[in-house]
Amino acid sequence: MKTYEVKQTAGVLLNANESPFPLPAMIREEVKARVDDIDFHRYPQDSAKALRAAYGSYLHINADQILFGNGSDEMIGFLIGHFIHQGKCVYTLQPDFSMYDYYTAIHDGKILTYPCDGAQPFSVSDFITYGKQNEVDLILFSNPNNPTGRWLAPKEIHQILDAFPTIPIIVDEAYGEFAPASIVHDVDQYENLIVLRTLSKAFGIAALRCGCMITNLQRMKQLRPHKVPYNVNSLTQMIAELVLTHHEIMAENVKTIIGQRELLYKELQAFSEAGLTIFPSEANFLYGKTARKHELFAALKKHQIYIRDYANSDAFRITIGTPDENKMMIETFAEVFSHKEDL
Repeated sequence: MKTYEVKQTAGVLLNANESPFPLPAMIREEVKARVDDIDFHRYPQDSAKALRAAYGSYLHINADQILFGNGSDEMIGFLIGHFIHQGKCVYTLQPDFSMYDYYTAIHDGKILTYPCDGAQPFSVSDFITYGKQNEVDLILFSNPNNPTGRWLAPKEIHQILDAFPTIPIIVDEAYGEFAPASIVHDVDQYENLIVLRTLSKAFGIAALRCGCMITNLQRMKQLRPHKVPYNVNSLTQMIAELVLTHHEIMAENVKTIIGQRELLYKELQAFSEAGLTIFPSEANFLYGKTARKHELFAALKKHQIYIRDYANSDAFRITIGTPDENKMMIETFAEVFSHKEDL
């Protein structure tokens, strides 16, 4: 059982789906001004009341329907631990976020996967049929999918919810801000729906580890008492709340990232005849495949550019960077895929 690690800490880091934009100086100054107000000798506010209110205002969701954790990873582990024990089955996609497998294994559960490699159309009806045949106990998948960038529209997720009304269905929207729409406002319509969100990606505060789950009030009343006490520290709560008050800055960054994503996709598609496949994405990354991956990664390393490598396969994933970083990326791909013998 292996968890995901990001080993590089220097260079052009396009391997962890982080935001390429640091916190603006204005927000950093506001953080500094508020640090002196933190009682470092006291435990944090356990319910993260102010943070939940800020996030509820941002999403137009009742704050009592939100539960924050030490990253959405904690919420994944919390929910799998709550619903899954020996012999119980988690139904997810392949590929998808590796931590689903990790937490399921910890709790002696079983993983059932349905193929979603980006190359073939996704059949919701076949996904439902396969899950019913195997009598799954919990459904969990990222949307947009990590790493393929494939996105299921709300009407498609409604089909899944309607087909499995008695088991929890967890939709991980870690990249939700980059997608055309969210399922989060349907948590009151579907008793079994739980949505995960994070401030690590679009909001650019991955260092703080701040994520949450959102569900209907009845289920939240069942889940909240099982949360680990004081799980979100005071500094994280303060900064996350502050960042949320400037969500318009995040929104502009998201627009820039989406624009850069589409530009990068178009530019890399030009190398399709040279053995490169790039898949469309609704997240802040692009998923690709090539039989020439060894050659590609050697060129990237030469320029100290790091993207995600999926070992024992021809697949890789590129986080969308700044315009300058993306320009470097395009130029490096051109070094590999625009040789005269490829033309």
